[in-house]
Amino acid sequence: MFRHHHRVCAHILAAGMIACFASSCMMVNLKSLTTKPELVETVVEKDPHWLTDGKVLLVDIGGLITEERGGGLFSLSGVCCTPDYVKSVLNRARQDSRIRAVILRIDSPGGTVGASELIAREVRLFRTETNIPVYAQITGLGCSGGYYVAAAADRIHIQKSSITGSIGVIASLPNFRKLADKIGYEQTVVKSGVMKDIGSALRAMTPEEGAVFQALIDSSYHQFLMWIVENRPQLESIEHLKPIADGRIYTADQALAHRLVDRVAFLDETISAVKQAAHLTRADVIVYGYDEPGDPNIYTRASAAASGLRLFNAELPLPAARPGLYYLWSAGL
Repeated sequence: MFRHHHRVCAHILAAGMIACFASSCMMVNLKSLTTKPELVETVVEKDPHWLTDGKVLLVDIGGLITEERGGGLFSLSGVCCTPDYVKSVLNRARQDSRIRAVILRIDSPGGTVGASELIAREVRLFRTETNIPVYAQITGLGCSGGYYVAAAADRIHIQKSSITGSIGVIASLPNFRKLADKIGYEQTVVKSGVMKDIGSALRAMTPEEGAVFQALIDSSYHQFLMWIVENRPQLESIEHLKPIADGRIYTADQALAHRLVDRVAFLDETISAVKQAAHLTRADVIVYGYDEPGDPNIYTRASAAASGLRLFNAELPLPAARPGLYYLWSAGL
């Protein structure tokens, strides 16, 4: 009796999972009724001199690059980077004339194509409008969409132990047909056209549908290569870039040899370099976040989301399993 009950529960759970994946999973997001939070400036490295020339701003590009804040109940990590957060930080920096240099502190495997594009565009607009130096510092992972954002900076530095590359596009499309057949799950689809349920998890993909997806991938991949070549002329051309942009990842030394980065350096060395580029001799290093951290230092991460804003959020377990195209290194997911 107990075993029969256990099997029934397991089948019900599996059917629920299939329905959840097939319908892209409903998200419950109860927003806080409190007033909109404001960014707080925190000095993470105080210059020893009382009178300073300006400030260096650290902007965190950490975790999954996505349009939505927060990780979710079932996600691998609650850390993410969104276009609205980065734009808010850069807008705040525009209003402070003492911001004389910016460092993008990147530790990200990438994320959605759209979010990566928006953040990179905001960084380039900020550079051209303010004419202040913007350096990228890869401190852990700077892969795929993380590298897309880094390419918008004047220079890219990478920590010795970091990984970068994974230039390319991926779309992950799970298929649960065999599991659905096993537990007796059925789904009726009424559609307006033959392609309307393209990518369905409950049937095999047709060659025509595969061609549509490949065209989308190829278009986004070309956009990725164009962006890199436009912003890093030392890579010369798409034809020169393609052999090293096949999705593989690189160590810091390999990336330097391929001219994907400009220098192997630690964060403190990059801070010194960007100060020199901005002609700063005395400057505080700051971050903008929604919560003020205790005992801050140059490795302190800014809080990209206010506490209490996201009370519940049931997302798909794997970011790349959600519908869409990704600039993402998804090894191990």
